[in-house]
Amino acid sequence: MVKVQEKFELVNDIIPAIAEKSAMILKRPVPNLAGSITKIMGAVIAESATVWNKETKMTDVSITLFNYTSRARAYTLLASWPEREGATMEGNDTGGRKEATGVWAWKLETLEPGQTYTIKYALKGLEKGDWTDTDVFYRGSQEVIGASKMDEKLLEEIRRQEARAEEDDAPAEPVEQQAMPAQEAAAPVAVEEGPRPTGQQTLMGFGSDR
Repeated sequence: MVKVQEKFELVNDIIPAIAEKSAMILKRPVPNLAGSITKIMGAVIAESATVWNKETKMTDVSITLFNYTSRARAYTLLASWPEREGATMEGNDTGGRKEATGVWAWKLETLEPGQTYTIKYALKGLEKGDWTDTDVFYRGSQEVIGASKMDEKLLEEIRRQEARAEEDDAPAEPVEQQAMPAQEAAAPVAVEEGPRPTGQQTLMGFGSDR
């Protein structure tokens, strides 16, 4: 994989430079080199860049997918980003969706042979040096040089851990107390009444001596 990556960097830099120089000398337009590079490489390659933008005070991220094979390819690209650190994603025109905390995914349109696609966005809320490298993953049948195959079991475990954490952080619901069944009315106790008191009733319920 390392050799293929080095070969791609060499081919992607040198051949366009030679073509541009030749076109300048011959006073002709620069030819489209996608077909030539596709024949040389025969691979799908991802390149990412994570750069601090001193003007916007944000971290600019770009992920480019090159289909240098003879067949059309369809992929979902995923990238790590510092969501836990409080960053927000800005200018993400490709859209996509959240796969887990700190993991974003984009399902791309099918790339024809020689075609490329670039995802661009910026990270807001960070300081310079807080985020310098972006991990790129993929879903698809063909290997992508420069990206890692997404471990779906690991991703599912991350989701389960997040779900448990949310349950632990959720406020406990008040327990409803069941109403005790009404006790049957006690039978009145018969009290033998003495002579009815006369006179003013005191606080103790006794009559006066008068």
